[in-house]
Amino acid sequence: MSWLRRLSRDRTSKNDTDFSMPIRPPSFADQQQQSPPYKDTQYHSNYNSQDRLQSYRPATATHSDHHQQQYHALPIQRPQEQSSSNGTAHNTPPQTMAPAPDPLTRAFNDAIKPYKDKIDRLQAELEEKNLDIQALEDERADMHAWIDKRGLRADLPPSIFTAIHTLSPSPLTSSQTLAHHLDRKMTILNHDLHRLQDSLPSHLPTSTFTTPFLTLLAPLTSLSTLPHGAPLAFELLIKLAGNLNSHGGEEGYDNDADIESRGMFYARLDEVMVDVVRRRVEKPDEEDGGVGWNVAKDMKRLDKTGAILRSKLGLQAYFPRSLDVMRYEAKRRGAAAAASGGGSPERGYAS
Repeated sequence: MSWLRRLSRDRTSKNDTDFSMPIRPPSFADQQQQSPPYKDTQYHSNYNSQDRLQSYRPATATHSDHHQQQYHALPIQRPQEQSSSNGTAHNTPPQTMAPAPDPLTRAFNDAIKPYKDKIDRLQAELEEKNLDIQALEDERADMHAWIDKRGLRADLPPSIFTAIHTLSPSPLTSSQTLAHHLDRKMTILNHDLHRLQDSLPSHLPTSTFTTPFLTLLAPLTSLSTLPHGAPLAFELLIKLAGNLNSHGGEEGYDNDADIESRGMFYARLDEVMVDVVRRRVEKPDEEDGGVGWNVAKDMKRLDKTGAILRSKLGLQAYFPRSLDVMRYEAKRRGAAAAASGGGSPERGYAS
């Protein structure tokens, strides 16, 4: 019995003195073998009520779940380049959603909206005004065409006269058109006066012819001021003087009133002709198209007509001031040509 007591005493003292073994924590492999946490995706076909109750309990986060959460939290980087079917790589732009406007941007858009609406309204009004202006320009072009078709440029008021020549596409064409209208009007007027003279048994006073002819001096002066208009006005003035020369009978040549009317008419023509000649002298290349003005030829024309009127009507001077300017210009050009070339002056410059 003594040995039995000794044995039990030894065991009791051993239990009091020995330490318990520490519990080893489960390894990562053991955790992988355990059942996965609760997922509300799908269930196995043969699970019992105990398993269903266990599935509603929240699963404790393990070390493996922590790593999976960190992995899923990382942003997924999509490849920027994808290879096509033919082997070439092309860039694929990332699909990003447009961010919502912040309050500051929204407030700015609301503040400028009235001004943008006003700008749009003004642009619409500007387009309407441009259409109205284009319609007015078309009407003006039709009016000018109507005037030219009827040859009424010589009878236009100054404002319309200036506008129709300013808006002409070609200055030369504008001058030629006005000269054509003046020539037509002069011809019609002369023809009507001839018919009136032929219908009467006695001759008409010279003032009957000079009064309507003098109305053409104003448009002729305007013609001379246009580009390339001075040579055209020069020719029309000579024609106007010739129209008066063709009127009158034998019994009217010695009438003092007729002689005075003729002298006054030629003096008025001479005044306008002096300005025309000076414009041709100042800009010979521009007015005569670069060809040059044959001054001597026109001087001979005037001298010949003046000699006929002197012998027939006793007229002492025919464009005297104009001829003086032309003679001076002819001498100046002849001297300049002789000094530069050392020879005879050019043809037409010698008086």
